[in-house]
Amino acid sequence: MGKIQFGIVCFRVLYWECESYISLVRSYILNNKGEFLNIFVFDNTDFHEWFDHHPTLPPFVRINYIRARDNPGISKAYNAIAEFSSMQRMDWIVFLDQDTALPENFYSVYSGFAQSATKGIAVPTVYSDRKLISPSYYRFFRTAEIREVPEDSLKLQNITCINSGLMISVNDFYRIGKYNEKLRLDFCDHEFIERASKKIRDIHILNIRLYQDFSTDSNDISSALFRYGLFIKDLKTYQNIHHHNPLVLLFVDLPHLLRLTLQYRSLLFIKKRF
Repeated sequence: MGKIQFGIVCFRVLYWECESYISLVRSYILNNKGEFLNIFVFDNTDFHEWFDHHPTLPPFVRINYIRARDNPGISKAYNAIAEFSSMQRMDWIVFLDQDTALPENFYSVYSGFAQSATKGIAVPTVYSDRKLISPSYYRFFRTAEIREVPEDSLKLQNITCINSGLMISVNDFYRIGKYNEKLRLDFCDHEFIERASKKIRDIHILNIRLYQDFSTDSNDISSALFRYGLFIKDLKTYQNIHHHNPLVLLFVDLPHLLRLTLQYRSLLFIKKRF
């Protein structure tokens, strides 16, 4: 069977309290057949003091943990997970956000695919608030819901996927060219899939649903302004990648700015942007 490295990126939460970690281990215990569960935790927590011990692990669970207090971003974390996977001669990588809820059959579905395939990208369907958010159409730098996702595969043209739940062979990860570390958070998934579409014709659709929780997003305006500052930095990088295509301004930049301005009834976002 192809060996899988599961990678979890967390921020300001103990990894063993992450929804993705808890549900992954639970699924593994219910479905494993004696193989090891390999988890790489990349902790972006920027607190000066953090935990100084790890919990007792269940049998056959192996944790590799690294903390980056400077919080270099999601792309850096995924590349570090991939580098470790390559060094450990893993065949597959599975990326997970800390807030993704995994069903009980998660481990069996992913290990089953690793046993039947040797290359490519496989993705689950991911829902948030009962709405399908991944995979999705990606046209004019905007996402749109796919009404009916094929059961087996999807042509990787005008399609994007979120990072969490994405499964990719180690060889294809490096053939595509890793994540762009200049994109710390926003757009890194779209940019990676854009490049993947030039190397891979189809993505496999796994027969499984994941649920992404965005309830932890703050409604506090100071937090929103801080988050928007990070968005602006990634937006400028993304615009450079696409040679300042005016459609990025028209369909991404301005709508996002207007939404925040109306949501918080404040001109501070416009001031921060310009």
